[in-house]
Amino acid sequence: MNKTKIARLVSIAGHPFVMIVLLVLLLSWTMDRAAAWRITAFVAAIGLIPTGLLLWRRFTSRRRPTTDGSAPEDRTMFYFSLFAVLLLSSVYFHFVEHSAVLVRGSAVTALMAAVAAVFNRWIRLSLHLAFATYTGSVLARIHPGDGLPVLIFAPFLAWSRLALLRHTLPEVIGGAALGLGAAATLIWFWPQG
Repeated sequence: MNKTKIARLVSIAGHPFVMIVLLVLLLSWTMDRAAAWRITAFVAAIGLIPTGLLLWRRFTSRRRPTTDGSAPEDRTMFYFSLFAVLLLSSVYFHFVEHSAVLVRGSAVTALMAAVAAVFNRWIRLSLHLAFATYTGSVLARIHPGDGLPVLIFAPFLAWSRLALLRHTLPEVIGGAALGLGAAATLIWFWPQG
């Protein structure tokens, strides 16, 4: 397998959609295993599947060379989709699951996306790295065994984004810093007790 194929596989494994599902599943798994599948299926059904299908459609119509949303034009659609998913998720987490942790997680994720959207005018922060460092750090707060593998994976993900020429080094570093900042914010406001 050549370097480009390996980089693509690493990039797919570290896609923000994958990280969102991993974070929601493992975060909810620690609370109630029966609810974990229901919560994760809800998040996938309302946002990840429709947005993923839209990106795939744009890719297969040859309007985009990749499905990862690296093009600036794709970012607007991605941010809009993400905000819609997070809003619906927050309402669901509050009124149905009664989970303060997941509501706070949705709010901080929305804040992270908003910062990336604002900075997108000047720099295309790597959302792959933002979501990977966010996911790894938040999971490490719960149990190091959950988050450490994701954090160890992050440098390989950074390499893949650079090898595929999707981002520059400042964009990768900026994305990682954004994810770490968002995770620190969520951990700071973590419910006690």
